[in-house]
Amino acid sequence: MKLYTMGGSRYGSRCLIQIAAKSLNVPVELLSFPLPENFAAISPLKLVPVLEVDGNYLLESQVICEYLEDLGKGPSLRPEDPYDCAKMRLLIRLFELYYDPHVLKIYHLIMSQQMSQQGPTTITAIMEDVKSALNLIATYLDDQQYAVGNTLSLADCALMPPFFQMTMLCSILGIDDPIAGQKTISGYFEKTRRDPHVAQVLTDMEPYLRKLFSGDIHASK
Repeated sequence: MKLYTMGGSRYGSRCLIQIAAKSLNVPVELLSFPLPENFAAISPLKLVPVLEVDGNYLLESQVICEYLEDLGKGPSLRPEDPYDCAKMRLLIRLFELYYDPHVLKIYHLIMSQQMSQQGPTTITAIMEDVKSALNLIATYLDDQQYAVGNTLSLADCALMPPFFQMTMLCSILGIDDPIAGQKTISGYFEKTRRDPHVAQVLTDMEPYLRKLFSGDIHASK
């Protein structure tokens, strides 16, 4: 097996937390942006992460995470209780359907260098949608160290990298951080980032995110 991803990718980092927590022997190849032209032969979507398995390729981070769980190696990142497992999946779906699409709009503004013209006003409006999504996610978070119960799960793998990415973005832009502004979410974030597997992946993400956001923002001024 081999995982293809890019440094700082919140989707790839989801898989990296899981791989570390399960002590899986999965080599990682970090690609640069833009992805090489021949990568389309591996991923028709031209997106990472991609997991190579015996000459075949799996796309989509959550599909990859489910596959790695199905292998049955290492500690399980699915709660044993069926209700808790369903709640884990619910948190992932809420993130994917109601949080991430709004955040992608913000990233697209930055990447298209629209910050100097209309970015700040537009970002403020989008942040209201982000806050609504965070309130929804907070409703289903357990009041413990992790999203569901007292052990790391796939929900934490999905939530922590994008939440960290948001805090980095807001710090660089100098705007209010919606993660810090939502009491339940901020409490969860601060507790779960202390998990050693999560902490290491977030630390590895930081230089890539700082270069990405700082470079694009400075270029737009």
